[in-house]
Amino acid sequence: MEITGRYEEVVSKLKSEESRPDALAPLASDLETLLETVQRMGGGTRSAIADELPGEMAAEYDAAAVVETMQVLERYDLVVLEGNTWKPGPRLGE
Repeated sequence: MEITGRYEEVVSKLKSEESRPDALAPLASDLETLLETVQRMGGGTRSAIADELPGEMAAEYDAAAVVETMQVLERYDLVVLEGNTWKPGPRLGE
């Protein structure tokens, strides 16, 4: 399945009760929280982003986990890496 479109549309598709198993709900929530944090910060290093994430996320995100996740999000143009700083990607501005 391919999910394309504006960030809000993609998130709403991921949140759809009919389109994903309940097991993916924590993942979708964590990804949304991570992207919201990057947007709020205007970008940051992996450590800075990890420090700003709320404690109530489903998975633990240290600096290494942030990088692993950001690399996946980068494939979807949701974030970009400039030097050592992760910034909101072009798809978030649509």
